[in-house]
Amino acid sequence: MRSPSSSRGEQQTAVTKPNSEKDKPAVKVGDVQNVNGHSVKNNKIALLLPFELNSIAKTVTTEDVERSALALDFYQGFQAGLDKIAKDGMLFDLQVIDSRDNVAYNASLGTAATVKDAVLVVGPVYPREIRSFAQTFANKNVLQVSPLAATMASEFSVPNLVSMTPSIRTHSETMAKYVADQYYNGDQILIYDAGDDESKQFLVNFASEVTKANTQAKVKTVMSVNELNNSLVQTGTNHVVSGTANKNLVKGLLDAMDERFLSSGNQFKLYGHPNLSKLSFENFENMDFYSLTVTSSSLASDSDGDTKKFISNYKSLYKVDPSEFSYKGYDAAVYFGRLLHKYGVDYVSHMTQEKFSGLNSDYRFEFYPKWGYANRALGIMVYHNKKFERK
Repeated sequence: MRSPSSSRGEQQTAVTKPNSEKDKPAVKVGDVQNVNGHSVKNNKIALLLPFELNSIAKTVTTEDVERSALALDFYQGFQAGLDKIAKDGMLFDLQVIDSRDNVAYNASLGTAATVKDAVLVVGPVYPREIRSFAQTFANKNVLQVSPLAATMASEFSVPNLVSMTPSIRTHSETMAKYVADQYYNGDQILIYDAGDDESKQFLVNFASEVTKANTQAKVKTVMSVNELNNSLVQTGTNHVVSGTANKNLVKGLLDAMDERFLSSGNQFKLYGHPNLSKLSFENFENMDFYSLTVTSSSLASDSDGDTKKFISNYKSLYKVDPSEFSYKGYDAAVYFGRLLHKYGVDYVSHMTQEKFSGLNSDYRFEFYPKWGYANRALGIMVYHNKKFERK
């Protein structure tokens, strides 16, 4: 939902929460149970999304629909996910609540009757509302899911928060380890730091993460294309890591790579900021030679059979194609629905053990006592034949 703004990250050591498998009396779906002094309904999910229905006048306008699109798409995907697992007997009481994109109103929702006895809260989605809701939601043994915000979990300091979207720090660390694994003797890793905000966020500790993963790697940070040109090796591959996704800066980098690739025979592999996946490279004829690689938390493939089935069902239900938010809602519903069905109110103690690969998202949670659960699962995408494909 927004880029994190600091060099701080998930630096605290992750821990594994022990789970207890003691014999317990059988619990029926929909039972009310005691969780740390609070009564919760073991199949009730509260979904808090910014539909902003309070802003609609007598007649719904195109502007109203566009304002509510994010919330509507996520809800429709979430409902589709619950409908899927309902066929296997997993039934849930879903309470859909308009969070209104209002800080004060979200604070009031923390004590609302429709929320306080839920076994799981999904939302709100915006950082300010996440904080205001958390301040008043008393039952910290019930998880509050941040479904879309890319803000680092450490910026919230909410111990029962689940951050579904991997932070830029997670992208950086994952890519550093991947680049380190691609390195062979005679190669060179060149980190291109353009000095813009994206580079500052993505390249914090990148060099040290590479050398931590591969102590033999030869790593150098360059601040300009000219400095990069003067640092190339011909004995092996030049692994170029772009911290920026600015289209003009990236074009300058690619033009320089093309010149050296075609005239001097330098070998390149290009890696970089996840936002590189948003750029068009159709005008660069040599892109397939560079194997541009990025990390991504959005992994849906139109050629996948399950994805095709989801698209067909979604269009049949809602008369529109699913958006990225629809996929994210669907995967979240399937993951948490199965988790709740399997473990009931004890689902919290199994978060770090239950990994998940969905249509669009992968989940692998690490627990940090001060700021909750952070998703550390990312896919590797490689540019080939004018599109990014999952490796």
